[in-house]
Amino acid sequence: MKRLIILGSLFILALSPVFSVPSDVVYTEGETYIKDKTGDEFEADIGDIVDTGDTVTTGVDGFVELDRNGVVLKINPDTVFTLLEREENKEKTDVITLVLGSIKFRYDKITGKEPKIATGSCIAGVRGTEFSVYAGVDGSSLIVVDSGLVSVESEGETVELSAEEGVEVNPGEPPGKKFKVPAGRIDYSTWNDEKLGSMLDDPIIAVDRLKKRLDFYISNIGEYYSLFLEYSEELSKERKKSIEIAKKQGEDASKKFYNEVLFPLTIDTGNLVLNYRYYTLAALSLRRYVAGRLYLIIKTKYIINLNDIKYRDFLDSYNKLLLSFEKSIVPRLVEADI
Repeated sequence: MKRLIILGSLFILALSPVFSVPSDVVYTEGETYIKDKTGDEFEADIGDIVDTGDTVTTGVDGFVELDRNGVVLKINPDTVFTLLEREENKEKTDVITLVLGSIKFRYDKITGKEPKIATGSCIAGVRGTEFSVYAGVDGSSLIVVDSGLVSVESEGETVELSAEEGVEVNPGEPPGKKFKVPAGRIDYSTWNDEKLGSMLDDPIIAVDRLKKRLDFYISNIGEYYSLFLEYSEELSKERKKSIEIAKKQGEDASKKFYNEVLFPLTIDTGNLVLNYRYYTLAALSLRRYVAGRLYLIIKTKYIINLNDIKYRDFLDSYNKLLLSFEKSIVPRLVEADI
């Protein structure tokens, strides 16, 4: 099993430099950090490159501005996001994954190959030139469009947003009803405080929503990882066959076999790695930055009365979420993720 996990990491390291679209740090202030795909973390500075697999974290006074080939990302304080990659319809798709906090996006032009924007509760497809994405403390999301169009998808349902429209999405639920938002009228801190208040009022509902989202990740990981194992076995067989063809039929036949069979199979296998790793890292972020923070907040609230029935019920639900995570996600993690 360990060998297969390492093999998956090698696929990612091999494919990422080819398909990634790095972002340049053009401005930074306060506490801002970059954790690269190898697990190394360093303080962000102007001129640094944020590449596929890297995570950016800002502190309470932190702010970072990135330029991604004409796409400007303004990362606000108390924000965590990661640049990831996945395969859709035989093509690589960059995914900007916002775990917590808020980012404002501005596109100089729309090319049709814009990265997807993912949060703990939804995926946003970009056809707009300026919009903001907010990720709340409870895993919920708020998407607000200033200009252009943005499609928001969750649980198989999609909402189309145009200028001065917004929508809220709870984890594990379809998008809510869209609403009008006058430009500049959304205050992330106020919205996030409201999410925190609702979470404190009924933390079990918050855990249940996170568990539903985690189940979604686990389902996708299981599907893609199973296919990866099948493709890896087939790839191993075809590589041996390639060696035999080279020995018996010569170099030209070996090259033909490589171009027609071996190379396409290698790419398909690598794509499966990208997808199961994408969902694995999304689940890890949900556990680390949302569920973990939820636990600390609720425990602090009941710290002088840990036998309170509400806390015990919450702890029971939370432990079930942890058990599911440890059983299904931990085996798919690699050392650099930790």
